[in-house]
Amino acid sequence: MVRNSPLKKSLCRRGRVIVAEDKARDRRASLDSGRERLPAAGRQRRISATKAGRRPDGLFQRAVKDFINPARSSGHGVRVKNLYNLYVYFWRWALWKVFENDAAEGPGIVSFISASSYIDGDAFCGMREHMRRICDEIWILDLGGEGRGTNQSENVFAIQTPVTIAVAFRATKTSNQKPARVWYTQLDGTREEKLSKLDEVEDFGSAKLEWQKCPDNWHARFRPAGNGEFFSWPLLTEVMPWQHSGVQLKRKWPIAPDDNTLEHRWRGLLAARDRSGAFRGTGDREVDGTYRVLLTEKDFDSTPISELSCDAPIPEVQPYAYRTLDRHCIIADGRLMSRPRPDLWRIHSQRQVYLTTLFSQPLGEGPALTCSAHVPDLDHFRGSYGAKAVIPLFRNSNATNVNFAPTLLDILSREYQQSVKAEDLLAYVYGTLAQPEFTKRLRTELQSRELRVPITKDPTLFKEVQKVGGRLLWLQTYGERFTSKDQPLRQIPPGSAKCNRQIPGDASDYPESFEYIEATRTLQVGKGEFAPVDYEVYNFEVSGLKVLQSWLKYRMKKGKGAKSSPLDYIRPERWTSQFTTELLHLLWVLEATVEVYPEQARLLDEIIVGECFSADELPAVPEEMRKPPKAQKTTGDLFYDAKG
Repeated sequence: MVRNSPLKKSLCRRGRVIVAEDKARDRRASLDSGRERLPAAGRQRRISATKAGRRPDGLFQRAVKDFINPARSSGHGVRVKNLYNLYVYFWRWALWKVFENDAAEGPGIVSFISASSYIDGDAFCGMREHMRRICDEIWILDLGGEGRGTNQSENVFAIQTPVTIAVAFRATKTSNQKPARVWYTQLDGTREEKLSKLDEVEDFGSAKLEWQKCPDNWHARFRPAGNGEFFSWPLLTEVMPWQHSGVQLKRKWPIAPDDNTLEHRWRGLLAARDRSGAFRGTGDREVDGTYRVLLTEKDFDSTPISELSCDAPIPEVQPYAYRTLDRHCIIADGRLMSRPRPDLWRIHSQRQVYLTTLFSQPLGEGPALTCSAHVPDLDHFRGSYGAKAVIPLFRNSNATNVNFAPTLLDILSREYQQSVKAEDLLAYVYGTLAQPEFTKRLRTELQSRELRVPITKDPTLFKEVQKVGGRLLWLQTYGERFTSKDQPLRQIPPGSAKCNRQIPGDASDYPESFEYIEATRTLQVGKGEFAPVDYEVYNFEVSGLKVLQSWLKYRMKKGKGAKSSPLDYIRPERWTSQFTTELLHLLWVLEATVEVYPEQARLLDEIIVGECFSADELPAVPEEMRKPPKAQKTTGDLFYDAKG
């Protein structure tokens, strides 16, 4: 049995792994992961197959069709590009070689140390199903090593991609109707500690390894099912069943901290000798393309960018939720956006609220939710790893069709014996999840990438949390939502921070850097000074995104991030009083947010120790509610971009 098979202790250090083993014939193939030897054509295929958004040639697609088709039929077709990866092809070849070819009669083992994305990625559900169908047992030894995500750890290799040792075993020809048993364990610690633990392992029955059984259903993740109270709560995606990806431009220049910069960039585009180079085409958006996609109420222009006159007016500029608590401006024109997400623009209104979170990675430190009053970017939540994680409050611009499970508001109204409106429940959800105590207290459970909501059955407690959540939503939308007599429209209550020394408004003194002096609680921005700024405000974090620091970096002289177009070098020329006002508002919002965290933590404790609704007490969600609302039919040649 594989439980008693020796684990080769030196494999990790030498970078060599056993790819396939057919014990009946004593045949073995191996791969040196540090020196992959491929023919020239193979190397070229690897390059084209691993670049984001590019599909491999027909050979590779046919090879992994058994992995791709189940993913597409399960609604994950948009993510199958993640399967176009060299390690997936090696997995597919080895599984066929040992278990599926005509000569594969006897016992066999396939073992890899590879990237671990197949363990729980949605795109890999078909790969997991196929492995379950053709194996008897699968053993997953997770070495971690995430170097870029929300929960970083040291890698056994000098890479940033988490890795896993996997052993897939079959004794004889097996029925593909009975799923393999899957076992999981994880090694934590530093690189040296992980390698030391591996050195101590003689076999998979070793007491050094604590194996946990994984679920048996075909597409389930290669991780153990969650146990405990957390997993009895309803998923946020069941409470608010429609989630959508945020806007993705694939170019930075149509987004800026101020509208004046966008005007200069637009003029620069039209005046450029090489409009294509300035535009930065991406295949799905080119200067000579015609794209008819309506985003705002203003009349749109579908004329190709290449045909516009040099004095053509700039399209409509709209506020844009670029990052958490960081409002930018965007040229709201579908010709400039690879994925404009017209569904999000169509439902926008003065009552709409967009929640954002993270489903593609485990949540890190800080709140589990953030919010915006404006259409959000794909990476709004933490600046990267954005996916289908924008959750609107309403499904239409009239704010009459709520994005909550059907009859859920009625169930809560009966339980509390008082009317519960959509805004009430949203405020409760936000008051519960939008705090660091939630992610800290439930850190282990959140490794499942499931975000669940403990909905109390106590009406008084519900009201308390709702009040706190409503205030946070008002603050963090900069007073644009959840307004009342005590929470006036667009009026942020002044905090302690003051601008003690103005930032000069001339071009020569535009800030190039900023610095925080903890001893005096002073934030220096160029020649300007703001104080007092608490350490908790300066380091306010959302799963790795330092909110205040990120806001400042985008407004420094050179800006934040790499440049991909000459238009990106057109930056604000002077620090304006508007920038100072916006910075003060951000400081005040963060002050008020941090101030309420102790109260949120106390309420969360009361929620968890009290009685909550279980997932099976809530209504089932019709499949139609998980899909974007249907667009109204229009006349003429206007249509919504199919790639939105």
